[in-house]
Amino acid sequence: MVLVRVTTRTWERFAPQAGPALTGSTHPGGVHIVQGWNSHQTQALFLTDVEAAACVIVAAAE
Repeated sequence: MVLVRVTTRTWERFAPQAGPALTGSTHPGGVHIVQGWNSHQTQALFLTDVEAAACVIVAAAE
């Protein structure tokens, strides 16, 4: 599960098994990944629709 900018209440509802809510990230693209009993912060791509479409076109051409 990917949680982005969630409140403590939302964290407790969707990921109580992962322990207390992690502190939020103010950095664009900073997200929390919850898998089973573990959670950690990671960086997700922060793209506009045009940038994402360009990545798909380049990947399809390769």
